[in-house]
Amino acid sequence: MNAVPSRRTGLLQRHTAGLRGRTRLVCLPHAGAAPGLFAPWADGLGPDVDLVSARYGTPDGVPRGVGDLADRIAGELERLPRRPTTLFGHSMGGIVAYEVARRCSARAGLVRLIVSATVSPAAHLPGGTHRLDDDAFVAEVLALGGTAPELFSDPAARAVWLPPIRQDFRLIDTYRHRPGPPLAYPLTAMAGQHDHEAPPDLMRPWRDTTSSDFDLRVFPGGHFYLLDARQAVVAELRRRLERPSAAPSSPALP
Repeated sequence: MNAVPSRRTGLLQRHTAGLRGRTRLVCLPHAGAAPGLFAPWADGLGPDVDLVSARYGTPDGVPRGVGDLADRIAGELERLPRRPTTLFGHSMGGIVAYEVARRCSARAGLVRLIVSATVSPAAHLPGGTHRLDDDAFVAEVLALGGTAPELFSDPAARAVWLPPIRQDFRLIDTYRHRPGPPLAYPLTAMAGQHDHEAPPDLMRPWRDTTSSDFDLRVFPGGHFYLLDARQAVVAELRRRLERPSAAPSSPALP
């Protein structure tokens, strides 16, 4: 397909040429995700999908919290050429995607929210992982999976990667849900069958966050099922993108 070197503007990174894509998929990663996590999805999604992902900090400064991060991402989405847009968020990214969806106006063209491997915002509990000492923090991150051990394999690599990963965890550890009107977009929840962090039964309450359609899709695997079952996940996303649902814009936050 028309894959191109990833290009970044602000917090958004494009993984395909996608200039003529009829639809857009914006991916929000888990805490500590490696750069380019979603780039391999481009071939499976096809040339008519504009594949974009977000990062959670820039050299110019880090967000004060998830709300600030969502404000920035929503603002950047609204400046892109308008086309039907689906948000996909995995783990921490599911919460971020939800908050982005709450903030986007009709200009962003959102048609669906897909959340993966994360409990609903109302069920999210604050955490203290980001406050652990370096050794304990690294052990916790590696135990969760999804982060390459080589990032911590020598002191030089550890010094580079530890601060931004800790910053990601600070954002999600300190997140507090602000109740408000439900979204007006269809919402799909995706879960790993053996995920102990966000099992399928704890994903079902996401239905309460939208006034539109809701469905739950369960895949074999654990918290990072999307890595082991990449082909099945991308095929499912492709089917969703082929049938975008028109939806009104979500009410603004109070």
